[in-house]
Amino acid sequence: MRNIRSQLQSVLFADGFPLLRHKYDAACLLAAVALAAACLMLLPADASAQTYAAVKEAAAFDPHEQVGHHQHQAGQGDGGVTAAQALLFAVRAAYYILLILVSGLMLWTAVLPEDKGGSARRLAGGWGLPAMRALLLVVLLYVFVHMESLMQGFDGNRGEEWLRLLAETTTGRSWLATGLLALLGFAVLRLPDPLKAVWALLLLASESFNGHVNALPSNTLAILLDFIHLACAALWAGGITLLLLYWRTERQEAGRFAERFAGIAWITIVLLTVSGIVMTALLLPSWLYLIYSGWGMLLLAKAVLLLLAAGTGFFLHRLARRGELPKGKLLKLDGVIMTAVLILAGFLTYVSPVPHTEPLNYHKMGEKLHYTLDINPNGPGPNQVKLKVWLPEQLDSPASVSLLLRPARDPERGAVEVPLRSDRADEDQAFPGFKQTDYNADNVVLASRGEWTAELVITDKAGGVTTQMIPFRND
Repeated sequence: MRNIRSQLQSVLFADGFPLLRHKYDAACLLAAVALAAACLMLLPADASAQTYAAVKEAAAFDPHEQVGHHQHQAGQGDGGVTAAQALLFAVRAAYYILLILVSGLMLWTAVLPEDKGGSARRLAGGWGLPAMRALLLVVLLYVFVHMESLMQGFDGNRGEEWLRLLAETTTGRSWLATGLLALLGFAVLRLPDPLKAVWALLLLASESFNGHVNALPSNTLAILLDFIHLACAALWAGGITLLLLYWRTERQEAGRFAERFAGIAWITIVLLTVSGIVMTALLLPSWLYLIYSGWGMLLLAKAVLLLLAAGTGFFLHRLARRGELPKGKLLKLDGVIMTAVLILAGFLTYVSPVPHTEPLNYHKMGEKLHYTLDINPNGPGPNQVKLKVWLPEQLDSPASVSLLLRPARDPERGAVEVPLRSDRADEDQAFPGFKQTDYNADNVVLASRGEWTAELVITDKAGGVTTQMIPFRND
């Protein structure tokens, strides 16, 4: 036991791995682990993996069902945010902060010039080991907390299910690859600068397979954009962190680094914005979800913070061009903005982009009329509407059918006229003596969430008019 403890301490608290005394050994280990991580991410998940019969066990096997991709909005339950959810939020925030900052630190270390008279590289290298320790500990905590969350209520063999989750799902493989790379980080500190950059990019690539975009049906472009987004975030946040650290230790180095960072910061913010906009367009069925979902509000808050970051970056750039040292208050403000952005990023990966809604399925039977109204997904933005009408056979099909959807807050001006068109009757429900007629409409946009009323007016060929009022909610 003593030997195991001493070996663990040598990994976490010594300068790199004890057995890796030469850069060649470390480089070989990096290549081996990078190959293993690539295999983990590229091998297809076993689509034929059999889950247990119980519904809970089947859900536990799919991490997207409980870790943010298809789950209900966090905190929307009757009890609000639970202690477990608060812990998840805190761990995810710490994970994303360290993932981005450590990756950024390695990327910047790889491009810092070898200045004989300066101490930029020496200082950056000295901060590497504490950063790697923190990253490894947070990654282990991150994976453990999420695995435990997935296993809540599971009564089977937890060890077996853990292995299945890590080996047979893309999310599990992403966690495994991230853990391997975090462990390898101590050896990376002894490698040449280009290999440090490769390690940082591999770490970011492993995370790009574990985002909302991975749940999209066609996700290749989205995953690539997510990787670009993460890499730019690492350069931006890592640069701000180095600038703050230089300011506290070597003011002259802070001035020199500010000149290098100012130009790159603008490029990273532009790429962050463009990649973020495209990913949002791929994730959301409508831009209305930006204002009618918790995820959208968090994203808008992040966008406002990035605008503020662009403003502080502009003033820092002006100071750097004039050869002046950065202002301490401006740097601290930039650091606060950066931290808030990374915390929001952690939240955004936990909350589902599309709010949970219950599709409307309303059926009513009468002596001379039956009808069924379906609205799916019954949320703000575009919806599909299906209507089935049954009239007595002697009346045949309706002469006309109109459907208005009226919001409770403004029933007249906010009314949405549904452009119903005839559809082939599937006759899945047959009523003796009645004839079925089907209608449908696509892209019916409901502009708000809350109470609505569907006003259905059916006119038969004998001139009879029937009006039905159907109250419903789309939140």
